Amino acid sequence: MQTNIFKITSILFVLAGCTLSNEKDKAVPFATVGKGQYSAGPKQEKIINSQEEWEEFLVAWHKGEIDRFNENEIDFDRYQIIAVVDTVRPSGGWGINITRVVDYSGKIVVTVRVNAPKGPAPDVLTRPYHIVRIPIHSNSIEFKHIN
Repeated sequence: MQTNIFKITSILFVLAGCTLSNEKDKAVPFATVGKGQYSAGPKQEKIINSQEEWEEFLVAWHKGEIDRFNENEIDFDRYQIIAVVDTVRPSGGWGINITRVVDYSGKIVVTVRVNAPKGPAPDVLTRPYHIVRIPIHSNSIEFKHIN
């Protein structure tokens, strides 16, 4: 009987500790601005905070790719842009995804996943990208890559 009470009490303490530690961690809402296979420029993780930076970022991009974006007009009084551009890949089927954006006690962590092709893929060079907007934050932003 005492063993069961001890086990239950231990479990409750662990669960309470997990809940308390996560109260400071907050998901940051994000919306995809653009996502695709044919980006321009080098492999990069970029934070864009102004219209001038946004226009400079897009200079090297093909207009046809920009036209596929979900939005081209960004309100930089309310949002900032996070862009991840993968390296050149030897085939289609590759992808890069921003899967989560979380505020961990004042530090924004952007989780990025690179996906390899599943099965046969076309022989074409690609450079996957994912661009999202988030509400403006003054916190530092870090990138965490997962496979």
